Parts: sequence; C-alpha cells; structure tokens
Amino acid sequence: MATSETELLARVGELNSPESPFVFRAENGRIVGSWDIAHIRYVAPLGAGQIDEEYSIEVTLDPETSTYEVHEQQTTSELKGGFTAGGGFHLSGGTSTFRGSQTRRSAGFVAGTHVSTPSGSGTSAEWSFDTDRIKQPLYAFLDQNGWTKKKGFFGRLFGG
Repeated sequence: MATSETELLARVGELNSPESPFVFRAENGRIVGSWDIAHIRYVAPLGAGQIDEEYSIEVTLDPETSTYEVHEQQTTSELKGGFTAGGGFHLSGGTSTFRGSQTRRSAGFVAGTHVSTPSGSGTSAEWSFDTDRIKQPLYAFLDQNGWTKKKGFFGRLFGG
C-alpha cells in the first residue's frame, strides 16, 4: 500500500542532507528537487566572465493510482568578455535550456586572478554534476513509499 500523498509530501525533507549539493521541497502538491550546479564569476588577466548552471526535477503525483510523472529542466548561461591578441575587445554569451528526460554527467573548472562562488572566493573553482546523484535518492524514496513511475506511451503500448 502506498503512502498517502499528504504524508509523502510531508516527508520530502527526509531527502535533504547538509552534504548534498541539491535540495528537495514539497511545492503545490509536487516534489521539486533543485541543484545550483555552478554560479561563478571570474576575472583573468585578459578577460572576465560568469557561468551559471541549474538543474531541477519535478515530480507530479497522481494519488488515485499512486503513480508519478517526472519533468526535468537544465539551464546553462555563460557570459565572457576580454581583449583579443590584436588589441580588440570581444563580448559573447548565451543561454541554453533543456527540458526532458536526461542522463548527464559534466564537470568544469575555471581559473583567474579572482574567482567568486556562493561559497567563497579564490583563484579557481570547479564543479561537477551527475543526474543520477539527484535522481537515485528521489526514486528510492518514492519506491519505498509504494509509488511507481507512470508509464509513457511506449510503456503502455508494449507493457514495459
């Protein structure tokens, strides 16, 4: 028997850990996991920039069937500028957003004369991201409480 939707949402805080780079919360009858992967500003001898990367996973519950649907989103923004070898100046930037199911691992590193992150400043910063790291505890929590992932079109079609 599945844990009730109300009780499940009340227990979402059990997923959070001080050592974890992400946080889960109950929001409007859903479970939302958020990971601020990177928020970095840097200054280097010939330029400067900013890197922002965020990921969220949202679980919508169907209490009638004790099933859930998952929606993921990842947004990456980068802005950089500096001097070129010919003495000119360049400025570039962009933002990309991905919505949909994903399995991804990534890592990054930046160095400069001054690098700042939410946790402090120095001359370098590194970050890493792995979708399994946020998904595994969430899916285990839902499974242990009797909730199953809603089958998509092909899952219903082929019984998978």
